[in-house]
Amino acid sequence: MAEPAGRGVILLLLLLACFPSLAASTAPTPPPGPPRQDCVLRIASGADVSGGARERALEAVWNGVKGRPRACFVAISSVADEQRSAMISAAQSKAGHYDVYNLDIQWIPEFAEEGYLRPIDTTAHGGTNDFLSQIWSAGAWHGVQYAVPFNTDVGLLYYRDDLRAPANWRDMTDLAKARRAGPDPTALGLSGQFASYEGLTVNALEAIWANGGEVVDADGQVVIAQKEGVEAVGRLIETVKAGVISGETLGSTEAESLTAFRERRALFLRHWPYAHEVLSGERKSGGIAFRAAPLPWQGVLGGQYLAVSRHTPRRDLAQRLVAALTGEEAAGLLYRCGGFAPARVSALYTEAGTGCDGPAPAAPPGPRSGSSGSSSAEPESESVRPDTLLRALTQARLRPPSPYYSEFSRVFRTEVHELLSCWSLGRKGCEDAKTFTAGLALKLRKALAGG
Repeated sequence: MAEPAGRGVILLLLLLACFPSLAASTAPTPPPGPPRQDCVLRIASGADVSGGARERALEAVWNGVKGRPRACFVAISSVADEQRSAMISAAQSKAGHYDVYNLDIQWIPEFAEEGYLRPIDTTAHGGTNDFLSQIWSAGAWHGVQYAVPFNTDVGLLYYRDDLRAPANWRDMTDLAKARRAGPDPTALGLSGQFASYEGLTVNALEAIWANGGEVVDADGQVVIAQKEGVEAVGRLIETVKAGVISGETLGSTEAESLTAFRERRALFLRHWPYAHEVLSGERKSGGIAFRAAPLPWQGVLGGQYLAVSRHTPRRDLAQRLVAALTGEEAAGLLYRCGGFAPARVSALYTEAGTGCDGPAPAAPPGPRSGSSGSSSAEPESESVRPDTLLRALTQARLRPPSPYYSEFSRVFRTEVHELLSCWSLGRKGCEDAKTFTAGLALKLRKALAGG
């Protein structure tokens, strides 16, 4: 999806993916630092994991225009929870320290509900038909547009090219069980993000949806304990008991799950679009032969959105900055140069053009949208086909929108991880699906009520 950002960056990505502990010892989370002294507009953001694509876009569409006051990204952290906490602290101080927030999609209801954001001046954005409807509407809360899509994200299913793309969850598990019973008995079935962090919330929601269940309905009511939810959790337990999702996978984040697939220890991989560039860059030098397809079930919509701070003293400039950074030119740069799934459909079909060359700050991989990581790739890498990405985005769904989403996610992933770990280890007394969902429903209702 991106043009090369340099072999040095991809080498760092591969080292960190294969040796996760290296990241902890060599790349501590930096505290929020001051931007350049000549910066007038400040954008609070997570650490840039795009190989510098965000900086390139900012230079091209804003700082490169004569007469505009300089804008800068202020990297808070590569850890999503730290980003959120720091932004909330800044908003509560009412000091106007930041003019624009780069928010993970699931935080928008919380920031809007608490009054931390100004409504978006939609007249500055022209037509919005270039955005998929669910991508644009995710920036609204109670009918008011508070944020504009900066980049988006969605899961894909990667599989060995000696397999076929499964039609659904049951088909995938059957293919994995058949292969594990044959000459490749040690292979993992599905490699995904099943460690107890936001990645598990995403993967578990998708697994429950894949099996016909719902966790929270369209009215915001917790329905996991209904018949369909119980059956869906039961099928997920069976997948673990069969070893298709193994104990090893239950400790995996983006880096570990990608490594398991590239080392041919997994038949299928649920991952983000940037993984395609990493894997295809390795393919010509003996890497795994693979294919990629939209998930054969609904995926979680991820991404980051730009929002104007309620307390910025530069509200008009901030509105114009958001409009510039979410326009067609910036979307194309983020897609071609950073591997971000673009929020604008037109960006999928623009030619590569120029703008991806030149020095850019290298950043270690980290989660995107509670999701993906770095997208830098070798020159031989290939992007996900636009039609594949568009199909995946079209069927994607939001996580339950709520001002209390962070607590909902913490409870949900903690309980699911404990359940799957118990069954994976073969312990006695593991809860069955009906008992588990009844207890989980009570806890999730409390979480969504702000309790």
